Amino acid sequence: MYGPMVYQKNIAGNCCVIGTNGVKAVPYSETQLKSKFRLSDANGDGRLSKQELRNAFASLGSFAPGWRAFRALRRADKNRDGFIDEEELDKVVKYAAKRGYTIRD
Repeated sequence: MYGPMVYQKNIAGNCCVIGTNGVKAVPYSETQLKSKFRLSDANGDGRLSKQELRNAFASLGSFAPGWRAFRALRRADKNRDGFIDEEELDKVVKYAAKRGYTIRD
């Protein structure tokens, strides 16, 4: 169904993914990811619940957003209160960046 992906570097050294259909996808920067997660704070309390994390990963195109939310909470929720606060958000962003989510044209 899907062919192999081709990774190319542009002049700036940033990697982009080009699928067999020729569609170019550029990875989200950590700043863009942080913004996406902050926008997912539906109730505006400054913390991300598991459901809000799930919604954020779904908006990034995750095939398993519930699993990603669970893993992000396990990795980043240092005080184990079940929420990701501003202090813990950087760890979630780094976790998401490693997954390679891309902006598709």
